[in-house]
Amino acid sequence: MMTTKEPESNSERSDLSKSESPTEKKANRNWVRFAGMGIELAGTTLLFTAVGYWIDDWRDADRPFVTAGAMLVGFSLAMTRFIIVAVKAGP
Repeated sequence: MMTTKEPESNSERSDLSKSESPTEKKANRNWVRFAGMGIELAGTTLLFTAVGYWIDDWRDADRPFVTAGAMLVGFSLAMTRFIIVAVKAGP
């Protein structure tokens, strides 16, 4: 049976936390940022779609062209922002 050694003092614990490289810390922050960006992408698309739907409903339109157009514009804007943030974050 294999056991792991627990750090005996606070200095040993701080040494363990320092073992994480700056690249790993950046990767952890990027993961959280990109998870939030996915939610932002979906929210922006839904918001634009809702506004387009409201305009089509107000106009009593037979075909939801404004809804479709607003959805495409919202998705395009959100995806453009996502790509810009991803490129700035680097590899």
